[in-house]
Amino acid sequence: MKTIDFADSKPSSTNIRLFTTDHPDIPVPNKERIQFLDILRGIAILFILVANIHYLSGEYFIPEAQKALMKTASLDYVMEILSFIFVDGKFYSVFSILFGIGFALQYQRMNKDDKVFVPFFRKRMLGLLIIGSVHLFLIWLGDILTLYALVGFTLIWFRNFSDKRLLLWTGILLLMPVVHWLAMYLTDNFYPGYFYRLHDELASTATTEIADGQKITRFSIRDYMAISGIHELLEVNLLMPLRRLGGILWEGRLFKVLALFLLGIWAGRQILERNILSNTALLKKTFLWGMVIGLPMNLLRTWVEFGHFSGELWPLAEFALNALALTPMAVAYCAAVAIVVTRCPQWLGWFVPVGRTALSNYLFQSLICIFIFYGVGLGYGGTLGYSTVLMVAIVLFGWQIIFSTFWLKYFRFGPVEWLWRQLTYGKRVKLLKPLKTNHAM
Repeated sequence: MKTIDFADSKPSSTNIRLFTTDHPDIPVPNKERIQFLDILRGIAILFILVANIHYLSGEYFIPEAQKALMKTASLDYVMEILSFIFVDGKFYSVFSILFGIGFALQYQRMNKDDKVFVPFFRKRMLGLLIIGSVHLFLIWLGDILTLYALVGFTLIWFRNFSDKRLLLWTGILLLMPVVHWLAMYLTDNFYPGYFYRLHDELASTATTEIADGQKITRFSIRDYMAISGIHELLEVNLLMPLRRLGGILWEGRLFKVLALFLLGIWAGRQILERNILSNTALLKKTFLWGMVIGLPMNLLRTWVEFGHFSGELWPLAEFALNALALTPMAVAYCAAVAIVVTRCPQWLGWFVPVGRTALSNYLFQSLICIFIFYGVGLGYGGTLGYSTVLMVAIVLFGWQIIFSTFWLKYFRFGPVEWLWRQLTYGKRVKLLKPLKTNHAM
């Protein structure tokens, strides 16, 4: 079962500035930002869109017989396989690792002062929970922010774990989806299904109508995407988190996200204490081993996913391969980006503006795709092949580069980042950059 998910200063090999400021009235100075993290975050936002548009466009829900009749059918199939091998699951993993790195940097920046950091971080997660809940309940069920916020609260318990304990817990948690599914299988208690059934029962009593006036008697993604009235769409959206919760529990997503957060904390410490971003030899080894382990496992995972394995134990194979395939390749991607940034940062510099406004761009992607593909907008959902919707994703991301670059010329933060800061600090935060004045002689 698949669920939706979802100082532009140039670092040198000898000196990479690692700290940022996060005072509500002081923007993060360009010269003190970690360009690597901004670039990696921007790249993750691009490929999260590539993965999510598979679902946001409705392409995933098109019947196979209908897909086969499309003019782009052959190309669509090839692109879908390539996306599954190299993109699916890897970049939400990268994003999760970045979340953990951010936690480590913030904790270090506050001098590991629990009296200051703990209330700050709890307010930060509460702000993210509010933003994520709006996205989940009103916009799109594939939201990841709500889950990040809820799991993020638990990171406070791990802040003083040793590096060894962090890695041990990471390994255990990555394997927990397999253990969790086996426990459900052996006890014959697949409890996540309750939330799907509850959603369907509640949805069947709603009076929501789709475009042709027919009532929704049982939940269907295609019917859902065809809803043409904003009020009706919002009404259905309020029930969507039940399905999202069922999917998260089914695949053990809580374990995976927490594991990647802890891996990110460990990585953040290595950046701070050992300056691993300058250790090209170590980065190359990390990339090599990540690909040596991850690529074969992803090829096998693709072979299993695309119809070469079936039966009641299919989820067990899927979850086991996910544990062995996704994280190693995600780590390899992180190492590859670090190598490029260390040697030729200008090559990837155009990802920086998107990375600095990642939260805003993530939410904008949902809104724009809903306008393009849903019945409340242009209604192209379920009509385009995968290669076509990939082109839409690339064009959309190109627009986000332009928008983010322009926005940051005049504003200190992205619009949603600005809102998040205000929710965190409980006070008004200046958004506009100070005007530059030229003094004539």
